[in-house]
Amino acid sequence: MLHSFIHSRHPSQSQGQPNPYVLLVIEGEMDCYRDGIKTYSLEKGNFVSELGLHAGLLLDGSIQSCCTIVANDTHAQTRCLRWNRSELVDLLERETGIRRSLKAALSWDIVRKLKAQRESIMEHKISDPELWTLKRTEQSEDRYASIVQNLLTSNSANSIGDFKKRTKELDHYRTIHHIDDEHHRLALKKTGWTLEEYDAGEKLSVQAIKQDCRDSLHVEID
Repeated sequence: MLHSFIHSRHPSQSQGQPNPYVLLVIEGEMDCYRDGIKTYSLEKGNFVSELGLHAGLLLDGSIQSCCTIVANDTHAQTRCLRWNRSELVDLLERETGIRRSLKAALSWDIVRKLKAQRESIMEHKISDPELWTLKRTEQSEDRYASIVQNLLTSNSANSIGDFKKRTKELDHYRTIHHIDDEHHRLALKKTGWTLEEYDAGEKLSVQAIKQDCRDSLHVEID
């Protein structure tokens, strides 16, 4: 864990770029932008880029950011605690007590964020609600696609057993966030996978190679 100082208007992460960190704002504020449109703000006590940890989804490595996050210019700088995602996941897998406590804190954090967004709408702080809703939807869909991409390429799911474990965690995430089968299919398509490959736990090309090997063994035995 490290302290991270983010200067005013300087991005902590950029839309479309890989991000290997999880942050916790401990001083100042940060704003999130999707295609230049502000979608929400983060304040003291908010987590940044936890991406499924609240649902027990322990993804390591970098995850592509669905938005650009910058320090709010009302403060000279924003101070955060920063964890490397892979190191944090390794700790959570070893320490169940820490995992349970963090999961509870993250769940409450999401409730706070959703409440703040509703208040922004009710208090007419959003100049174009229709555009804001569109960008929030795109951001949510892109976030899920990035999570799926990480799951399909992560070293933590390099065996069928590990893969099935991660897909069960992803199912829980989908239930919490109401992600239907169509949005799941579209997220897989962005990564170059089909539903059939996902259910099997491997690409068709890998399945074909395994079948060829089995066929060759049968021929040699015969």
